[in-house]
Amino acid sequence: MWAKILTGALFLLMVGGAIYVDPVRDRSLLGVRDSGRAQLRLMTWNIGHASLESDSRAHTDDLKAVAETILRNDPDAVALQELTGQEQLEILLGHLRRKYRGKVCSFGGQDRVAAVLVKGREAQFEDIPTSDRYAVGAVFRFQKEGGEGPEVVVISAHADAFNAARRRSFTGDVVDWARARPSDQAVFIAGDFNFELRARNQSNIYTDNIKHDSEAYSHLLKYFRDLGRDAGATAINDRRIDYIFGLPEVALLQRAEVLKGVAVGRMDHLPLLVEVLL
Repeated sequence: MWAKILTGALFLLMVGGAIYVDPVRDRSLLGVRDSGRAQLRLMTWNIGHASLESDSRAHTDDLKAVAETILRNDPDAVALQELTGQEQLEILLGHLRRKYRGKVCSFGGQDRVAAVLVKGREAQFEDIPTSDRYAVGAVFRFQKEGGEGPEVVVISAHADAFNAARRRSFTGDVVDWARARPSDQAVFIAGDFNFELRARNQSNIYTDNIKHDSEAYSHLLKYFRDLGRDAGATAINDRRIDYIFGLPEVALLQRAEVLKGVAVGRMDHLPLLVEVLL
């Protein structure tokens, strides 16, 4: 008898606790709207072609379709990789109806560049030197309803496709630059890092790719959140090698999506789009 009474009391206590905690509401930050925050939309896209092409850099004929995808999804900032240079960037900005401003990074020893675009805002652009190549960053003030929002930093990065040790060094340099930004800035790192984190994706099993890439990825996660972690593959052969990282204490994730069906020609990447509240 007493056992039944005790069991019933425990059951009522559990039900009451569940109602008080309201787990359905508290456990889900994804999709929460907060009018006190600024909503920021970011995209990263390697617009180059598969390596089997005679020229795997971005093709100028593709830029109109690239611009249409950007305009349709209306990101506030875009990180692009594998442009041939400033001339291609100017053609793309024209297709974007001058709604964006942008900069390509310096070449260094490479034959292709990364670029960053910012929609309709005054922005400061800066080359980010690393050991063997450059990334590029944009700093702009983000506006929200009812007033001025935070200052945002978006970095466009492209790590070496063929050397994991270089990817690791490059990642460390980019993270060091990002961490040196003022503490009141919302920093995002976006781009193609070419990480090989799964053995089945390796083309050569006698390398230290997984070790180097796992350590580089872990170094990023020490300071940043992988915002596109659950969005799916971004490149051919079921590879997730394009990322957007954000400061976890600043960016509240609303949406992360790999945009299907927008690649043209022999492009081998798809764009990753994320929305966050700042």
